[in-house]
Amino acid sequence: MIMASALTVLLFFSARKLYQRISVPILNPVLICILAISACLLLTKFDYKVYQQATLPIHYLLEPAVVALAYPLYKQFHQIKPVFFALCLTSWLGVSLSTLSAFLICQFFAADPQLSASMAALSVTTPITLLISDYLGGIPAIAAIMVILIGVFGGVFGLHILHWCKVEPMQAKGTALGVVCHAIGTATAIEHHPLAGAFASAAMTITAMITALWVPLFYHWLATLI
Repeated sequence: MIMASALTVLLFFSARKLYQRISVPILNPVLICILAISACLLLTKFDYKVYQQATLPIHYLLEPAVVALAYPLYKQFHQIKPVFFALCLTSWLGVSLSTLSAFLICQFFAADPQLSASMAALSVTTPITLLISDYLGGIPAIAAIMVILIGVFGGVFGLHILHWCKVEPMQAKGTALGVVCHAIGTATAIEHHPLAGAFASAAMTITAMITALWVPLFYHWLATLI
């Protein structure tokens, strides 16, 4: 167990070191680790469940790590307080549009209702997504995979897409990453700029609460329209 956890941590810090030297999106440390570990497991035919059990100490650190993302929010709260209502409204719009988009795409491709329910809440961290997906009758495993993919995509390409769209204010960058890309996007925003990190942390927290309260109602209402 110790060896597997140590190698995984070593791989992450090596990937992070490489990213600091060559800062290109495709070398994002999270993406590199996912690809490298997947390749190793496939090539060695190592059972994933055994690997998962062997790296449980890392898994236990995930929740404190997510809580630690709130530190930039604490440091910059004086800048968030005047626009708190606007941030809540923006987060609500982001959650609603995310759910609506996923629902319409599933309807367009005539997706199974279980798959549609699995796509209803993808803007929040995995534990919340799993609960909502299970409540709506979705497939939690698919929801978890999609959440991770969205987070990695946002962490790798989010800032570049915002730059291409000429979104320059740090508040806007952080809010976008926090609403759409949850913890991975927030970590990217923190590395980019302290103010962007604070808004991403606030947006991620608000989005999680809105998603838990609003998405089940919104999804059931959408389902009654078809």
